[in-house]
Amino acid sequence: MKSEVVITDNELPQDVIEAIQQGQKIEAIKRLRAATGIGLANAKVLVDRASQTLGPKKPIPNFADQPTGVSSLAKMLGLILILVAAWYYYQG
Repeated sequence: MKSEVVITDNELPQDVIEAIQQGQKIEAIKRLRAATGIGLANAKVLVDRASQTLGPKKPIPNFADQPTGVSSLAKMLGLILILVAAWYYYQG
């Protein structure tokens, strides 16, 4: 009878943690399976959980960082013109 390995996302080997910190989830899953012998689904769940806290942080897009200029202004004015024309069309 094969004994089950019980491991939590707080008990991951250091090489698995390093792979997670580098954003390499697939490599982390491979390393975890090689080190512990657990199944693919369990390894994926553990790596996904650990990557929420240990993984690289994705920057939140900021509206102020969006490019501005003549082209974006022209697109905005074109959209407004289309909306006004549609409003006049359906009003009359």
